[in-house]
Amino acid sequence: MIMELEPIGWGTRSLEEPDRTRLRCGRLLVEFSKVEDEICLASRNLSEEEFESLDETAPVEWTRWAVCTGTEEVRIAPGLPRLPVMVDPEDSFHVVPGAEARIYVRIPLSVVVRLTDKFDQLLGEFPTETLSQTWFGETDNGELCYWLSSRASRRTLDELDEAGIQAPVTIHNDSAETLQVSRLCLRVGGLSIYRSGDSLWTNETTIRFQGGAVPSKVAVKSGPPKEAAAAHLISGPREAGPSTAMARTFRSLRRWTVDLLDIE
Repeated sequence: MIMELEPIGWGTRSLEEPDRTRLRCGRLLVEFSKVEDEICLASRNLSEEEFESLDETAPVEWTRWAVCTGTEEVRIAPGLPRLPVMVDPEDSFHVVPGAEARIYVRIPLSVVVRLTDKFDQLLGEFPTETLSQTWFGETDNGELCYWLSSRASRRTLDELDEAGIQAPVTIHNDSAETLQVSRLCLRVGGLSIYRSGDSLWTNETTIRFQGGAVPSKVAVKSGPPKEAAAAHLISGPREAGPSTAMARTFRSLRRWTVDLLDIE
């Protein structure tokens, strides 16, 4: 028997009916089931062929949660990766002194499921893509990041798929030297997610390069980006912290550190 698949839909969702629900976001399948005071969740990443032949007899590994009596709904929201993301631009480019450049990064989202009670309990976080990990920093001082196979663009991502979030980054060159941009590592923990129609955006990250090893000013602007000024907030940042920081942000490959944003 072929079970009906529903588009993901962001917001509060009732668990009353049906007994089992299947939602799709990109290649991710998320399943819900509720029996008495227990909520069951499961997820799988499938190919198009597997989606077409999916039936209710397929084996499922459920994660089970005992919940309070009367729990009848959950909240479904998009989320960003747990680690910073590293990405190359489509083409390496230069920013001359006094100029600025804006780039757009596609970040694959995760489907986040929480209870709607006062505790806001996280039940599950399901990434739409399995990302490769890479090391960011020096051998004795660094951390893991996710590597993005898609490339950052100098133009808005007008045909972004449903499983992607668009993150704008503006680079200002306040130094007296030309800046070459060929790789960046973007910290996503402080970014929020906004919805404009069917598109998802983060707020804007700005960076002001001071030259050489001089710390740069990195800031996360509040509110939606100018390309989606009427967008509304649907997910807050994963990490609390200051919106502005001074950090060494532009360095060579050998000098990467764990700053908010690092560009080679």
